[in-house]
Amino acid sequence: MSDSTLDSMRGRFITGAGQILYFGVEMLSTWHSPDGRVLSGSALLSFDFSKGMPQVTFVPTVSIVQGSGSGVLVDTTGRSIDASGLANVSGIAQGIQIVGDHNSAGNSTELHVTTTLPASSDADITGNAALAVGDANASVALQPDSIAVTLGMDGQGSLRQIIRGDASGGGSVLQTVSLLGDGHDVGNQLRITLVQPSTGAALQLQQNVALSLGLLQGLRSGR
Repeated sequence: MSDSTLDSMRGRFITGAGQILYFGVEMLSTWHSPDGRVLSGSALLSFDFSKGMPQVTFVPTVSIVQGSGSGVLVDTTGRSIDASGLANVSGIAQGIQIVGDHNSAGNSTELHVTTTLPASSDADITGNAALAVGDANASVALQPDSIAVTLGMDGQGSLRQIIRGDASGGGSVLQTVSLLGDGHDVGNQLRITLVQPSTGAALQLQQNVALSLGLLQGLRSGR
């Protein structure tokens, strides 16, 4: 990419202080195994600044349900995945690593900029959630510098979503899928919502987001 193109991308999301009324993160991970089990982990973290005093909400949910699947879990002895390098990635990173057959996997991240506040919630900050049933586990954890959703099945793989910050003010968004078994259907979904006042500043931010996404076309191969 040319220097002039890079220059026009810099600082596109800065709108000034006091312009955000609401910031929310919704994370959902799901796992359908061939033997009929359904694992689910979700987290809602939101900051509502619209009433002056910020209202913080954190709602974790985990579940493991036995279904009516007719398949079986395969022996994955001899199969391995090394995803340790992804832990060092900054910015936004999505990774899918699959060793088995007949699997379906995906990661999705959405950013929504709007002027409409979501319905208010009576929920406050609740504790972390974790559940283990046999060889399956699901957890949602909020730490001072991160929020994470994790699903796992012994010998079959794992799913993870994490948003974390660092001491320098930076951070990262990471979605990973690691599958060793066969016949699994898994996915991570992340939705970030920003609410701004219905003024020119909000319109400007939406235009800046659209322009910046358009400029990312310059990162395609051959450019």
